[in-house]
Amino acid sequence: MTMPLDPSSGIRRRHLLQMIGGAGLISLVGCRSGGVNPQLFAPAGVLPKSWTMALPDPWQLTSAKALDQWTQADSAQADLLACTDGWLGTLSAVALQPIEAAPLRNQLDPLALRFLETLGPLASQVLPVGVSPWVLLVRRNPVVDAIKQGGWQMLLDPQLQGQIVFPASPRVVIELADRLDQPDALQRLRRQALTFDDRQGVNWLLKSSAKVVVLPLQRCLSLLRRDPRMDVILPNEGAPLHWTVLARPEDTQEPLPQQWVEQAWREPMRRRLLQDGWRAPLPTAVLEADRFKLPERWQSLVLPPDDLWNRCWSLPPLSPEQSLSLGERWRASAP
Repeated sequence: MTMPLDPSSGIRRRHLLQMIGGAGLISLVGCRSGGVNPQLFAPAGVLPKSWTMALPDPWQLTSAKALDQWTQADSAQADLLACTDGWLGTLSAVALQPIEAAPLRNQLDPLALRFLETLGPLASQVLPVGVSPWVLLVRRNPVVDAIKQGGWQMLLDPQLQGQIVFPASPRVVIELADRLDQPDALQRLRRQALTFDDRQGVNWLLKSSAKVVVLPLQRCLSLLRRDPRMDVILPNEGAPLHWTVLARPEDTQEPLPQQWVEQAWREPMRRRLLQDGWRAPLPTAVLEADRFKLPERWQSLVLPPDDLWNRCWSLPPLSPEQSLSLGERWRASAP
């Protein structure tokens, strides 16, 4: 069943399908050829570069702009898949095998364990390896400075109409609208949008076309380092979480490279990734050793207090019925 979108929304139909799991599922079933190096498939930008560079021999990394750009023949060669939680609706229809990583699972923090609890049969087949909250990336100016204490509520401020870049994910936008608890919040948010394009959100901000962009924290810190005009807001009411997971296709004989994951969860790699906003899914007490090695202005942003971190929430995969319902709701909310 097709779900046409309002062309003025700025969101292509592919984005809706990939983010709310409506269709376009990818099959990874196929015969694997022997004698080749094990393959990690990851969309570009999903895994931190410094971590992928540490991928042990004989593993090789294969990248594409997005998961749906891999052909079935390409995907059939995968021994390990990396993706974000926005793709979990797709993974639920992919032939996977148990991740077999009990020593790593035993280290996960409560938020990661709660995230797994929402995944149903997928819970045994994926491993959360990193997490980053969705945040507000803003260009400092008198208007933004005056309203930024409002957290997510600032997205509805009339002074920002037409100056906000939202994610190209109806699921995330709808989730934010529901958390605002305001009449007609979704339609009002959509009227605030300059565009729905988190992939190019930083460019919109740098061109001065936008004043606010909603992005995962891991995409913001490199800009903060080089541009003092920018600021990041993690609202006090918490934020949706952007998870990175690993999964093993059914046909692979390769075990998960657990030492490579451990490397990302141990110093010095853990601290290096944390400085980029990519947090290992470990208890805060474990990460506390890294806090004072971060720039002071980032300490409470990258490692927020436990009460704030525990107010953050995950977006589990949707059932087909829920996907259809969200698609209908998105279409009906067009301004």
